[in-house]
Amino acid sequence: MNEDIFKEYIRQKEPDKRAKGYAWHTAVGLQAVDGLKPSAYLLQTALYI
Repeated sequence: MNEDIFKEYIRQKEPDKRAKGYAWHTAVGLQAVDGLKPSAYLLQTALYI
């Protein structure tokens, strides 16, 4: 097996701001389903970058 298993991963670029925001909103929403509340620091850092 000489194929580089990370070749596909390396070619991917950093997600844009919109994609990151969507991911963070999804994560916060999933936490809320379990009755968890993110810290103010997380919201400030992750959602408003």
